[in-house]
Amino acid sequence: MRETAQIFSFLTGLVTHNDREWFKANKSAYDEAWAMFNDFLERLIAEMAKFEPAIAYLTPKDCTYRIYRDLRFTQDKTPYKGHFGAYINEHGKKAYYGGYYIQIEPRQVMLASGVWWLPAKEMRALRQAIVDQADLYGNLVENPEFKALCPVIGLDHFKRIPNGMPKDFPHPEYILCKDYTCSTSLTPKQFLNSTIEEIAEKFQIMKPFNDFLKENVLINFEEMEGMKDVVKFI
Repeated sequence: MRETAQIFSFLTGLVTHNDREWFKANKSAYDEAWAMFNDFLERLIAEMAKFEPAIAYLTPKDCTYRIYRDLRFTQDKTPYKGHFGAYINEHGKKAYYGGYYIQIEPRQVMLASGVWWLPAKEMRALRQAIVDQADLYGNLVENPEFKALCPVIGLDHFKRIPNGMPKDFPHPEYILCKDYTCSTSLTPKQFLNSTIEEIAEKFQIMKPFNDFLKENVLINFEEMEGMKDVVKFI
């Protein structure tokens, strides 16, 4: 995917000069890089739809996040994100249900899957489902192909087993996760030398883990709609 090289060039400049004057002067470069990212996503969605048919209707616009940062509740007033990101999920980019995430930064490309945040009730239910289906879950996360791609589940972890979970559970690492995400990273060179099929294949390896989450995250759709503003992924 060498045709996407300009994305890295633009993002490198943006991270170095993250201000409105620079962005305005380089708006045409942003437009070109953003168009490349959207073209890449369109082709990736089409390829992933071969193993995730429910996402076939999605467009890049359904999946992408704005480059502009929300400055209302942060001390960091830099106006722009230093990456392009997209969440591929049949229920939308703010859904609770597990999906597939790609983030392109100047020095790496992250490919991820899972759920980053759930309300407390739903998170407890998911952990209980893992306890109840420990063999099934273990087979998924310990699968050698999956383990080689995503060696760690979760970005952050508790030091003690959460309240309400069995203290003698034989696999405490399964329920110490504060989130249920998995990820792998590529260097820009690895990404540029990859094909769409190879990127999609990495997401396909994550699919059984994602399927387990989708089957065991039970959400009321009205509740989900009312809480979309607080739901984020990674």
